[in-house]
Amino acid sequence: MKRLPLLYWLHCGALAFQALYALAAAAEPALSLAAPKTEASPPPASPPSPEALRPDIQRKLEEASALRDKLAADPTGTGTIQGLTAEDLAQAQRQADILVYIYRIELETLSELEDAARNRDEAKAREGSWPGFDKPPPYSILLLDDLHDALDAAQTKIAAFESAQAQTQRDAQRYETDAKQEKATLRLANEATEQAKTVEDGVRARSKQTLAQLRERVMDNRLAWNGLNIDLVKIQLETAKSESALLHKQIAVAARNSTFSTQDLESVQDKLQQNLQSLEREQQRVLADHDRWSRERDAASRALDQAKAATEPPQPAEFDTLKARLKTADAWLQSIRFRTYAINTMITIGRHMADLWNQRYTLASSSDPEARRQALSLIKLSIERLQPILPYIDGDADLVYADERAQAGRLGKLQADTDEVRGYEQSTAEAYRTRKDANQRLRIFVDRTERTLRRWQDEYKVQVAGLGIEDRLSEFFAVAAELGKSLWRFELFAVDDTIDIEGKTVSISRSVTFGKTTGALLLFLLGYWLSGVFTRRVQHAMTARFGIDAPQANLFRRWLRAACILALLLIVLNFMSIPVTAFAFLGGALAIGVGFGTQTLLKNFISGALILFERKIKVGDIVEVDGIVGTVTDVDVRSSTVRGFDGVETMLPNSTFLEHKVTNWTYTTPKLRRSVKIGVAYGSPSHRVSDILLECAGRHGLILDDPAPFVWFEDFGESALIFGVYYWLEMHPTMSAYQIASDLRFMIEKRFAEDGIALAFPQRDIHLDTSRPLQIEIVPNRN
Repeated sequence: MKRLPLLYWLHCGALAFQALYALAAAAEPALSLAAPKTEASPPPASPPSPEALRPDIQRKLEEASALRDKLAADPTGTGTIQGLTAEDLAQAQRQADILVYIYRIELETLSELEDAARNRDEAKAREGSWPGFDKPPPYSILLLDDLHDALDAAQTKIAAFESAQAQTQRDAQRYETDAKQEKATLRLANEATEQAKTVEDGVRARSKQTLAQLRERVMDNRLAWNGLNIDLVKIQLETAKSESALLHKQIAVAARNSTFSTQDLESVQDKLQQNLQSLEREQQRVLADHDRWSRERDAASRALDQAKAATEPPQPAEFDTLKARLKTADAWLQSIRFRTYAINTMITIGRHMADLWNQRYTLASSSDPEARRQALSLIKLSIERLQPILPYIDGDADLVYADERAQAGRLGKLQADTDEVRGYEQSTAEAYRTRKDANQRLRIFVDRTERTLRRWQDEYKVQVAGLGIEDRLSEFFAVAAELGKSLWRFELFAVDDTIDIEGKTVSISRSVTFGKTTGALLLFLLGYWLSGVFTRRVQHAMTARFGIDAPQANLFRRWLRAACILALLLIVLNFMSIPVTAFAFLGGALAIGVGFGTQTLLKNFISGALILFERKIKVGDIVEVDGIVGTVTDVDVRSSTVRGFDGVETMLPNSTFLEHKVTNWTYTTPKLRRSVKIGVAYGSPSHRVSDILLECAGRHGLILDDPAPFVWFEDFGESALIFGVYYWLEMHPTMSAYQIASDLRFMIEKRFAEDGIALAFPQRDIHLDTSRPLQIEIVPNRN
């Protein structure tokens, strides 16, 4: 038979002792009882040795057993103690039972102390004199795993013993306080006995004195037993620490000389396969149970429905039985469903562990840093996938605990005459216990798997720490490459796309990753640079080979590059498998807003294309548009630049040239006719004025001879004779018509002065009416 852990027995004994003590303290004695002849003195907190304590405890046990037997054999108490009532007798019997129980568990604890001391000495001897493993290195990694499992168990025991040690110390303080209170009660009872004046008072006082002595002995011995427990836990803690220290030595030796062979891997895989086969057979049994309880549930449901639909309602007891039957079937189905989930989860994890063992073999034996990095990533991913299972298991554990507790309460309320209902309720409780067992089994399996995987991670970290510089650099580059790949595959967003497959439209989802976006951007930048090189070469060829004007070739280059960029954008999106619909995420409202915002841009863009192809306005033309006169210096895709004769450059939207009246002074020819108006005084020789004007126009070097300038006598003005000199200029961007007109006026003014021709100024004739005298009025000063 497998021996249960010592902590389990200690825990059960403590619970039983506390229950008996609570019963003993529940009632106050009413009559006097004779005090036992033997008195117990509290044992020391630290017994000298189990051999020295056992005879005294054995003697006290025999005395307490004799007292208990005497009380049990005398139902009325008259033969043992005069005047004892049934209630007093029951109180004394309970105290005697507790005392006997304490002496017995003290003897058991002494035996356990002896065994624990031997185990401690043996553990310390093994720790101090361990010579090493029986077999020479290298050692199998499976041995290292077994040592790690044993170390985990030892560390768990150390934590449990430390917790038990702290609890027993707290219990010792509480027991010592209770013992002091009982001693004070006993002193008061002794004083009452001594001060009794009548026979009846003496009997009552002695009864209280006897019960106080029993309680005081119980408290003292409970404190002594707790002291033994403190010593026992201390020895067990020392034993566990010695075992842990030995395991640390063995692990250190095995880790330095461990190997992971293919035979080890095959052995593990065979064991995993056997476990999977066992789980699959268990799964078949659970499925059979599910079918059986499913049929039972259907039958119970039909029976309950028939009872409800019957003309004569069934008896309450029969109706309760039908409901209990249905409830039992539901409880078993819920339990079986969780067992099915638990087995399926263990099968899935077990199958995945077969691949993870291959990854561990890669970590231990592969020289490829990338392969090791991928194996480590799979192990990390597996740990992350185990995390969501644990909260679900804990939640189900809380739920089944609540159901089991409620079911225990229902069983306690059932009457003795409801045997059939009780049977169903007990079966329901068994279903809850079965589900709890499956929950604990799955919890242990998942927790052990997670601990194993985390240990593999730690082993790999130790392995990496022992590598040389070159291997560490390889690991670093492998990590950097893995991070780069993760970043490259990072999905920014996903879009839906439709494709035609054999005439059918199929919707697929495409990922737009960071890598695709970066690749598309780099490819676009490269294409942008190449388009610039290509269009510049085309521009050079247009000017060098075909004689096209440089401004016109430059404008064509810009338009060609815009077309190249648009085509490049579509090619890049198609090459990177990024559908155009990927940008549909902007949404309809945003698309409408962008449409309105780009309306003017598109209008100017199209206007620029029309200007380019119609060629009615070219770079170098002198135009007048929207009140601006100047030379066209640039025609771009969106706007054109006009430099006025004052040197100010104005950017005009291309649509302006189509929507407004435009005067192109150099559309067909650069020759432009201008005129200057001159007014001379009446009486001046008109022909001489005309000759001087023609002379001045002919002398200016920028005025064309063909067509020749001419002079018109245009009008008789109010104050002058009006002449106009008309001449032609060949316009170009550096010429200023205003400057030529100014020069011509200076020349005319000088020649008129030389010939005595006066320039006219405004004149008025005043006529007086002398037919009657002038009227004169004197206006008084109002100030």
